Amino acid sequence: MSTYSRPQLWLGLLRPKTLFSGLSSVLVAIGYAYSQSHSSWLISVLLILLAVSAQIASNIANDLIDYKRGADTEYRTGPLRPLSKGLISLGEVRAALAVSLVVLLTCGLSLIAMSSWWLLLVGLAIVLGIFAYSGGPYPLSYNGLGEVAVLIFFGWVPVVTSYYILGGDPLDSTLWHLATAIGLASANILLVNNYRDYAEDSQTGKRTIVVRFGRDFAPRLYMTNGLLAMGLLYPLFSTWSWVLLQIYILSFLQAHRSLQRSEGEALNRTLALTARNVFVLALIILGLLWLRPV
Repeated sequence: MSTYSRPQLWLGLLRPKTLFSGLSSVLVAIGYAYSQSHSSWLISVLLILLAVSAQIASNIANDLIDYKRGADTEYRTGPLRPLSKGLISLGEVRAALAVSLVVLLTCGLSLIAMSSWWLLLVGLAIVLGIFAYSGGPYPLSYNGLGEVAVLIFFGWVPVVTSYYILGGDPLDSTLWHLATAIGLASANILLVNNYRDYAEDSQTGKRTIVVRFGRDFAPRLYMTNGLLAMGLLYPLFSTWSWVLLQIYILSFLQAHRSLQRSEGEALNRTLALTARNVFVLALIILGLLWLRPV
């Protein structure tokens, strides 16, 4: 009999801590749009719902595809995956995926109707990206391109598209700096996940970037992503910006030390710290926008 309650099982499937990534991207876009006098509370709410539903759909689709591929073995040390443990039925998981996709499509189509119909192509790319991450003839996460996918779909696409929907210029150079910063910070979440699952992924043929380049590569790439994320914020720097940046630097170094010193299940704490830091970075960007001289 399972020692987990039903709410715990569903939280294990939905993985709420990962929602910080998609939510942070949209918050940055909304904050930058408001700083440029582009605002709409209705569009902002729809963008937030879209980001959350897209992340949930991605999480469920990833678990479903990995389950069918047999990528989750008894050696897994990551957070609970109730489907692979047989604690939630396949039908329940498919129903949850359908609900999340309905919410995603409803919010997406509403935003398209309020903005431009060519954004339908962006929406289709997002849905395809959800399934291409772990599925299809060339699954990105199985071929060392997972972190690149995160940069695109949790950095560039949500930040730039959200800003455009709110009435901003998608070619704004500062916007792309912010989008890349959030994307790199989010990529570190996946990097920690792949670092933790190195042995299991090697056995199941999942050629993540850590499997391709070795475990020693992960902490170095983690640090590089973090430094680049901070450096890309230079368009927002002002006299007081360094005070806010110290908060992120301390949080980031704490997570990096945890990555270097932890193994197995202990890396789940590193994963949580890294997800937290994405949200911290988003809040700091909002603070930098507020402090930036007009």
